[in-house]
Amino acid sequence: MTMQTHKGGCHCGAVRFEADVDLAQGTLRCNCSICSKARAWFAFVPAAKFRLLKGEDALADYQWTPPNREHPNLHYHFCKTCGIRAFAAGKNPKGEDIRAIAVSVLEDANADELAKSIKYVDGRHDRFDRPPEDIRAL
Repeated sequence: MTMQTHKGGCHCGAVRFEADVDLAQGTLRCNCSICSKARAWFAFVPAAKFRLLKGEDALADYQWTPPNREHPNLHYHFCKTCGIRAFAAGKNPKGEDIRAIAVSVLEDANADELAKSIKYVDGRHDRFDRPPEDIRAL
């Protein structure tokens, strides 16, 4: 697979973006408390590959600091009108700015490619290099 530009946005249309994503690089499903409750599924891209087209003023920000961290991992951005979480902003382990795009808001991604792209990580136990023992609820 190669890099493709995907469009996405919230339910009400107040937030719109596009991002250059290579789904073959994988998408993540995590079992930490916030991801499991939100049924989060993210595609991570460098910040330069993400473009907010509309709705900066429509976004609210939620931050959560895991118990074993000093700072939040991500800033979760969601639409103030419809409540849909569209993306998150943060830094990768190398300190580079990234965007975590909610796969559920991608409007033009191929379902077969998405199904093949899933990588499960054990964020609940801070082991991002392996899947959790049980992925049935993810």
